[in-house]
Amino acid sequence: MVIKKRQILWDWTNTAGQGNPGVPDKINQVPFGGNSPVASVVNWNAWVPPELKGRAPFRPMVRVLESAKGNDWATIQNSNFPIILFFNEPERSGISPEKARDIWYSQMLPLRKNKGKKLGSPAVASDENGRKWIEKFMSLVSNDLPDFLCLHYYSKSADEAIKYIENMHNKWPKLKVMVTEIACIDRNYQAVLGFTVKICNWMDTKDWIFEYGLFDFQRKVADSFVSPAAQLMDGNGNFTELGKLYVHQQPMKLPGKASIAAVEESDTLAVTEFSAAAALNQDQQKALNAHNDKRKSKGLKPLVWDNQLAKHAETYARHLAQIGKLQHSSGDQRPGQGENLAWASASSTPLAMSANMWLAEEKNYHGEPIGQGDFGSYGHYTQCMWRSTTKLGMGWAKDAKGGVYVVGRYSPPGNITGQKPY
Repeated sequence: MVIKKRQILWDWTNTAGQGNPGVPDKINQVPFGGNSPVASVVNWNAWVPPELKGRAPFRPMVRVLESAKGNDWATIQNSNFPIILFFNEPERSGISPEKARDIWYSQMLPLRKNKGKKLGSPAVASDENGRKWIEKFMSLVSNDLPDFLCLHYYSKSADEAIKYIENMHNKWPKLKVMVTEIACIDRNYQAVLGFTVKICNWMDTKDWIFEYGLFDFQRKVADSFVSPAAQLMDGNGNFTELGKLYVHQQPMKLPGKASIAAVEESDTLAVTEFSAAAALNQDQQKALNAHNDKRKSKGLKPLVWDNQLAKHAETYARHLAQIGKLQHSSGDQRPGQGENLAWASASSTPLAMSANMWLAEEKNYHGEPIGQGDFGSYGHYTQCMWRSTTKLGMGWAKDAKGGVYVVGRYSPPGNITGQKPY
């Protein structure tokens, strides 16, 4: 028998709107129907994605204070769906438990009393601030508790996730649980697979867990905290291997063991390439491919993606987004690393865009030693193509206006004065 608990966390950017073409047709990859483990769809908003077309229940959300008034609140009041979710990580958006209580009594409870709706609690982060916030809120509404306890959890350990969810359930054992966001934050794809298979199979077997949502179906990594290796959707809106497992397979199983074993017998290198490719999201892979395609044309060895370099690159990209300008880091900030920088007003594939922009400087390079000619017009290209460089890592961050800062880190570094890249 199919256990229907899995939520599709369908990011609002997938839905077509003004200035956003979206990828609404990509929802057709979800196997809606009686034999599917998919139970519902969430987009963190009050409005229903039109591409859903009534194929599954929608869970409207009063996400922030603004959602409790105006058009959003009118949409909530007129909703035909039986469950309403309330506040998403309110402790991080400046909503106090007392303010949430006031809205709970003045607006949310009337939905239950007058319209028969079931209500989800605010969903808080699993850190200390989040736990203190929800404990305070639940004490303030102890005589009128929600119908569901909504939880978020991100970590590298499925065992820790299970322990947290069980502990929170034990605090309010009469409430069904909705884990409305959960994901592995490990950057290693195999670790992500292990976490996801274990936690989903465990949640499927617990009667007191009503639904859960694996984070999330969107075309880009939500932020630097979320693991690129845990993406359920690629940059074009197609479901990743992990996304396909989540919507199709129950119980979930670790993929590819038989096929990988067959490759190992004949070609060890192929297994290495498979594992490396699996660990990268589409944008990272495109950026790496762009480098290596150009290097191959010059007879140079390919670069290998390095997660540690990528982590350093992302950290520095966040710094650039904060200061609002491109500025190279000092040598002591990146010992043994070369660096390329880029900026764009917006991009859905910032790493690939930057790599191609750097490599396009090939037209400005005429074989001169570094330091001669117009180095500023070709220096990104020569770093990408430096013969002795073997590793690449890239990261990006957005500023408050949506501008994208991209950092590439290379090891060993290139652009040594007086030398040529190849």
